[in-house]
Amino acid sequence: MSRYITVVIKPTLACNMVCRHCYHPPEGSTSGGRISFDRLEKLFSMVSKEYDAVWFVWHGGEPLTLPLSFFKKAIELQEKYFGVGNVGNTIQTNGLKLDRKVIDFCKDKKINIGISHEGPYDDLLREKGKEVEGTIVKMSDKERVFSVNATISRGCQDDQVAIYRHFKDIGAGLSMGPVLPIGCTACRPDLVPDADAFIRSSKAVFDEWLNDPACLIPLAPYYLYVLSALGDPQPSDCAHTSCLTKWLCMYPNGDLYPCAKPCPPEMRLGNIDGISHISDAFRTEGFVNIIKGTVVRREKCKECPIYDYCQGGCSLDAMCQGGIENNGGDSCRIYREVFTYIKQTIDSIIEEKKDLSKYNAFVRDAVLGKLVNPMVR
Repeated sequence: MSRYITVVIKPTLACNMVCRHCYHPPEGSTSGGRISFDRLEKLFSMVSKEYDAVWFVWHGGEPLTLPLSFFKKAIELQEKYFGVGNVGNTIQTNGLKLDRKVIDFCKDKKINIGISHEGPYDDLLREKGKEVEGTIVKMSDKERVFSVNATISRGCQDDQVAIYRHFKDIGAGLSMGPVLPIGCTACRPDLVPDADAFIRSSKAVFDEWLNDPACLIPLAPYYLYVLSALGDPQPSDCAHTSCLTKWLCMYPNGDLYPCAKPCPPEMRLGNIDGISHISDAFRTEGFVNIIKGTVVRREKCKECPIYDYCQGGCSLDAMCQGGIENNGGDSCRIYREVFTYIKQTIDSIIEEKKDLSKYNAFVRDAVLGKLVNPMVR
């Protein structure tokens, strides 16, 4: 069986836009430290020996506060161990440093670009929204491959439909998720959306997207929920799948954690300088701490009708919403209600043999694929 891992690399914690809901404390955004090429090369070397497939996510901080020359050298090192075009890359950015040279480099190297932006509600969490919006429009006009990640705060918790319409008109793929009570937001509960309001808004935007045959953009995570509902349980988003040992995050100083979300010190998986194999990180005391709490929580979840689809949810989400051993937090409730609603909707479309031409092409093709090849997973 092919072994797959997603590796998040935080080349710097420095940032040129101090977002109100940032994972990292404000002092981190002014740090000038960046990851060394020696550490990157060691990471690439070890991953290439242990995994058949890998996706790298360049995160931060704001990764593009580093010069383009950094990424050119980093990709050269990556190609040394994996060859050209044999791994995936995504740069997650606030968009302020996306100039023509960066965009052309990403296109040439087939690097996906994820832009954090909330469209008409961007000023609730970020700065310089109009500047970023202009870049998104230009990228759409030039058929650049990218997507927008909109973080839903309390100020726009009822407005997912409006955000979807905004980016549909632009022609940008879209993903939406709630602000989490971690990092800076741990002290700003006023930014976290009400779970019930977010659930209502999620159902509304799914219905709008589903019943829009002219729609040309995917809508995550709801499209992923459709795919999961149509087949055997499969990953539907990073917070609702069995991700342990399948994700790894490296900080600028080489410290390793299981996720890009902020983890407490007891979840540290060592440092890249002190291991000889990636598997060593998953034998550390930090990883054992995660496994112990996760096993307890999953035992509590096993009677839930959608347990097979979420595997007990995200351990870090649980940790900040009642403790890693406990379920039933907002992340759990949101997924359970929204996924169940989507699954019931898709089941109804199939059982009642509804006219698929009424639905958008993403759902139409997914349902047709299931009907034509019911054994295909």
